[in-house]
Amino acid sequence: MERISAACAMEWSIELEKALRSKKPGQAIEGIQRIGKRIQEWSKEPKPTVAVYNMFGLVPGEDRLFANTILLRLADAFRFGDRETRVSIVKVFLLELKSRDNKKMKVFDTGDVESKALALALFGCWAPFAKDSAHIRYLILSSMISSDVLQVQASLFAAGCFCELAGDFVPVVLEMLVNMVTSSETLLTTRLAGTRVFAKMGPSYSVACRAYKTGLNLLDSLEEDLVVTMLVSLTKLASKSTLLLLEQVDVLLLFLSQEKDLRLQATALRCLHFHIYERRSLLFCQCPLESKHYPELLTKLTFRYPCNAMLYKFCIRCFYIDYKIYLKTTCLNYLLF
Repeated sequence: MERISAACAMEWSIELEKALRSKKPGQAIEGIQRIGKRIQEWSKEPKPTVAVYNMFGLVPGEDRLFANTILLRLADAFRFGDRETRVSIVKVFLLELKSRDNKKMKVFDTGDVESKALALALFGCWAPFAKDSAHIRYLILSSMISSDVLQVQASLFAAGCFCELAGDFVPVVLEMLVNMVTSSETLLTTRLAGTRVFAKMGPSYSVACRAYKTGLNLLDSLEEDLVVTMLVSLTKLASKSTLLLLEQVDVLLLFLSQEKDLRLQATALRCLHFHIYERRSLLFCQCPLESKHYPELLTKLTFRYPCNAMLYKFCIRCFYIDYKIYLKTTCLNYLLF
């Protein structure tokens, strides 16, 4: 019986090492080209079963170990090799990438819903080098209007990954997100997932600003659950730019100063906490929220959301409220003791 690639992996790895170390002109290039063809053939073979491993006297996982060894040898050769060596190695990986890409396209076109969702998730992980692929972009956008929830959510993940890196992809996704988030016929879980994508639209200031303004305009027309998620997404998006950050702080303070639902006020506080503690923002030297209104709000929030007690202690420090004045109140007794 002909040996499978997994059974030849150790031998191939040794041959590649000898070729790369050879002083004979052209020997290293030939070795790289030879291993490239072998890798392509290997990728076409199905994963060995336990019976196949036993047939060839292999330990399960041994083939993966030698495959990683081959890749590391190529990586080292690329690092220390000359231009011709590097070009040969790049060609090997490009051919393998094309082969794997075609496989995933086939899975997407012929697979079930779960397979399509997994393929979309993989496309998202490939964003750093696949962001300019027109075919993958089309698959992501077409999946965003699928009737299957799992496929839509996977496409939103992939779209977010692409939007972080490809500014020209953002306007199309943004338009589709607006329709998705504002549609009453769309499931709430899908709309929430779409709202979270706004946080990832920031490859440049102009793109982030456009996405931020669009999300901001949606706040008045969304249900409370969506507003909560949108506030968090806009806060994360605004943290990428000082100008947007200043504007977002004003928006959050507006949610604290108006008669908003307690859940929205708590979300605004968490977002302010994100800006100050996570981003070390220094925007609160002068706080427009009058301190006389803050203890009342703090008391309401504490009893409504007791799990966030540490956050409210932090907010007291941020807004320069004198601890001694309110030390005897029920709220601060609960917070401090």
